[in-house]
Amino acid sequence: MGSYTNTIIHFIVTGHCNKRMDGDELRWRPPIILLLPILLCCMFIFYVDVFLLRSFKISSTFKLPPPRFVGYAENENFNDYLIKTEGCRIPYMDPLDPSIIQFIAKEKRVSCNKNKPPLFKSNLTAIYVIESSLKSYKIQNISALDCCYSVLKRVVPNSTENDNQVEDGPCQAFTRDAEIKDEFVKILCTYNKIKVYKDFFSFVPIKPTIAKKKYSGLQIMPINVLVVGLDAVSRVNLHRQMPKTVQVLKEMEAVEFLGYNKVADNTFPNVIPILTGLAENELAETCWHSTREKFDKCPFIWKDFSKKNYVTAFGEDAAWMGMFNYAKLGFITQPTDYFWGPFNYRSEKEIGNQHKMNVYQCVGSREVYRVLLEYIAKFCTTMSQSNIPFFGFFWGSSLSHDYLNKPKLGDEHYANFFRRLKQNGILSNTVLIFISDHGIRWGGIRATFQGRMEERLPFLFMALPSEYRENHALAYSNLRRNTRRLITPFDLHETIKDLLDPYALTPTLIHCREQIRQDNNARGYSLFELIPNTRTCSSASIASHWCTCQESTKIDSNSSVALRAVTFAIDYINQKLNGYAECATLALAEIHNVHEHSTKEHIVDGKPYHLDYTVVFETVPGNGVFEATIRKYVKVDPITSYFNVTGTISRINLYGTQSLCMTEFHLKLYCYCI
Repeated sequence: MGSYTNTIIHFIVTGHCNKRMDGDELRWRPPIILLLPILLCCMFIFYVDVFLLRSFKISSTFKLPPPRFVGYAENENFNDYLIKTEGCRIPYMDPLDPSIIQFIAKEKRVSCNKNKPPLFKSNLTAIYVIESSLKSYKIQNISALDCCYSVLKRVVPNSTENDNQVEDGPCQAFTRDAEIKDEFVKILCTYNKIKVYKDFFSFVPIKPTIAKKKYSGLQIMPINVLVVGLDAVSRVNLHRQMPKTVQVLKEMEAVEFLGYNKVADNTFPNVIPILTGLAENELAETCWHSTREKFDKCPFIWKDFSKKNYVTAFGEDAAWMGMFNYAKLGFITQPTDYFWGPFNYRSEKEIGNQHKMNVYQCVGSREVYRVLLEYIAKFCTTMSQSNIPFFGFFWGSSLSHDYLNKPKLGDEHYANFFRRLKQNGILSNTVLIFISDHGIRWGGIRATFQGRMEERLPFLFMALPSEYRENHALAYSNLRRNTRRLITPFDLHETIKDLLDPYALTPTLIHCREQIRQDNNARGYSLFELIPNTRTCSSASIASHWCTCQESTKIDSNSSVALRAVTFAIDYINQKLNGYAECATLALAEIHNVHEHSTKEHIVDGKPYHLDYTVVFETVPGNGVFEATIRKYVKVDPITSYFNVTGTISRINLYGTQSLCMTEFHLKLYCYCI
């Protein structure tokens, strides 16, 4: 019982406060009739104090307060907003909001190779037989097991060939184990002259060109940079599906950015700004003029790290649809010192299984994403043990690309992966960046308002070495304060550039930058600088279609402005398809919903000079469901208006084989092959 209740009852019984009375002091005794109301009141207080949780049921729709996130907040009075600045407001979203709870389900565990275990496994330098697996392959006499491994090497393509070819060397015999000095190997085994096993393994040997570099004797060891990407996972869905991973990141004191807003539709145009600082159209103007051109001349950030004597690595699973491979030609010269993609392409092609939607979930008896995590661990461990500074950029799609709920299956393994990096001391001198490109882009959840918001707000975590945090307090303080600011992939590029020489981030340099950028309209800020409170989507180069800062109002789908906006969007798509006779002309089937958006930027002298409408509509043939943001410009004198598309028009349901006849990857979303 509460002390306040005790005090009241004591007063009723004794007629005074808790104070000892000496002597035979006379006391006033109130009439009994006056005590009855007070006694009833106290009994009620006692009942509520003791039995409150039993007596009052909490509604199933009760909204829990927002969780406390890792990072610094300038104040805690956000009133259900993740971001609440002068230039941007992004609402808090409940991971289990009633509007999307119907889409949350439990995915079945993946059964690789029909649950048959692998026969071999690897460490940093060798492959060896798993004795407990012999029975599964009906191997009773191991001396009758004949195995060999062949070294796999990337084939340098010409200017018109796809960058996915790997050649095999001669097969070298072994039985139980073999030391491997090459990057990639393929294993073949026979038992009593019958083929029983095929597998692929990747390693990270120190290459001769790297061994020649001088890393010893450095007064200050450069800080490593490790970027780990997980495709198509929103920040909210990461918390919903991978709580163990989030908890490990929090224990590592990783900083979470709540206002990380994508700038384009899919993976490629959201990762290109991180790697180059350029938008997709700027990349096309600078170094990649068509999809039939390679990317070798483009200014990737790993080239800057290479110039600073860092060892570089780039790898992604589901490489057939990789960011530089899908409807593109990749590279002539491999882009980094270690390049994992072609190996993944070959292994999935030969022993990939459990194909679902766009990806193989398994290579042989192993899940693909776990094979990638194992390779990342090998790379980081090998470089750290040799005191070689490294920059690694890795991207995983096989776990999360196609399904909202599948990330749950990888939670334990990602949590263990990050935990091992910490326990093995790798993060004591490594900046870890854990990131996604966008949320899930199709499915039932995308038709909801929260699904639309989640799709535009991927997750971003950043963990700095503890010693660096202590010695560069201002840079770290700014990083934490930016957790509640609107940020973009362009900012992440500027941040990674700073990590080329993180020790230069002195208070003097940071203050100097702030003075130079007094206009507060830079497209990209380093997260080690304080991002302006006034930042808007427009000043951050986020098209209205992708902006999550807008306040939204649902309007009638049958209104004249809704019909005009949707008609304009369909005409825009058909104009894009003009000249492609293999594609059908699209027509309106149904308008699903329309929202009107407004921000302070839209207002001049108290009147809007333009309004944005997000429209979701369905077309025939093909029943494609699209989402577009149409801007209506208003001229007051004379009263006229006209429309324009902001950003791109998104396809929010799958098109499957409908666009097989289209080779231009931007138009695959729209084309319905006749």
